Amino acid sequence: MAEKKEVKVIGDLTEKCQVALKYLKENDNGEEGYLGNELAAAIGVNPQGIHGVMNTLVKYGFVGKGSKDAAFTSKDGKSGTKPYTTYFITDAGRELGE
Repeated sequence: MAEKKEVKVIGDLTEKCQVALKYLKENDNGEEGYLGNELAAAIGVNPQGIHGVMNTLVKYGFVGKGSKDAAFTSKDGKSGTKPYTTYFITDAGRELGE
């Protein structure tokens, strides 16, 4: 079984993880966090791929998960609100060196 890689500096992360963590550091809004599609748009990645990036950062403890209700419109035009996962930087993420 492969050993888990220890991350000591941002440079040890993938490029997308680095960009996401840098964005969260520079735009820290506490535990309010950001929706996945907000982060994807901000850092220029596919909205469907952002969750894999963020889950890697969660796994290492640099990002935490929360939840908030947000509006949606389905493909058939129905609207409403539902809970969405949010992502926020943790103390470990803030302290991670460049």
